Amino acid sequence: MTQTVQDFEKTFVRAWELLTRNWVIVLPGIVLGVVGGVLSFVLGTILAGSFAAADRSGGDVSYVTQVIYAIASLVVAMLVSIVQMAYVTGMAGAVWERGRTSLGDGWNAFAHRSIQLTFATALLFVIGICAAVLAPVTFFATIAVYMVFLIYTMASVVIGKREAVPAIAESCRLTLSNIAPTLGIVALIAVIAVVGGLIGTLVGRVTPIGGGLVAGVLQQVIVAYASLVVAGEYLKFSKQPTG
Repeated sequence: MTQTVQDFEKTFVRAWELLTRNWVIVLPGIVLGVVGGVLSFVLGTILAGSFAAADRSGGDVSYVTQVIYAIASLVVAMLVSIVQMAYVTGMAGAVWERGRTSLGDGWNAFAHRSIQLTFATALLFVIGICAAVLAPVTFFATIAVYMVFLIYTMASVVIGKREAVPAIAESCRLTLSNIAPTLGIVALIAVIAVVGGLIGTLVGRVTPIGGGLVAGVLQQVIVAYASLVVAGEYLKFSKQPTG
């Protein structure tokens, strides 16, 4: 599908308009970020405490504690990511289709697509590790390919209602057919993320707590906006109707 520069710009402008009318799409990320942080800390602390109580000999307890905490944090982070992807992508799809959304759209996406999202997340995790391992010998080309060609995977799973493997295949196919606008999406989202990070850093110099809060909220706004842009382009490229 051929897309002009004007079409590309319209997607970004329209995505921002939809976001400003549907700020509720940012809420799941904020709530899940807080819940994930608390769960990771509590679970890691409980597991580490249980191990220390069972083994008073010392020695490797500190190392094992770090491993337990790292594993617990990874598991929680993946679970939170799956829930967030379901909610945000589902709500983004609803916004493009109807012009409005609610938390119910997110719950509906999670209830019906969470299993395939889990499979897709696991596959992307494995592919990402392979891309990272090969990065030094490919001058980081594998990382770039990973970021660009798999960008529509979650939209394909949630909005397109495809299974994990077909979703990855569709993402690659859509990217190949629309390489220029997809590269533009990745580049502009990266720029927006960097600007958001700089704003959080500047606020943090004035007040550390305020900076952390601002950075956290900005991060979720960026995630919501990026999801809207990707969802809009996915619907356009896959020739599905948009509102």
